[in-house]
Amino acid sequence: MQFTGTVSVQVPDRLSISDAKLLATMIALARILATTDNPDAPEDDAISDYADECSHHARKTAEQDWDQSEVQGVSGSWITT
Repeated sequence: MQFTGTVSVQVPDRLSISDAKLLATMIALARILATTDNPDAPEDDAISDYADECSHHARKTAEQDWDQSEVQGVSGSWITT
């Protein structure tokens, strides 16, 4: 399956640009793409992965930042390959 399109994710504005991009990417993958394969899975693992990869400063609020972030929209198309 291939997705071509855009996913918009709103994250807390106090994050650095690199942490915001990392969090948005992981949320998009965990909440949208990964759930097509296993609807019960990936959020707990993704939160942990984000906390491991984000800056030291962002680790303090990683779980809170995850919970405050939300997917704003998805547009595009899916192609089964």
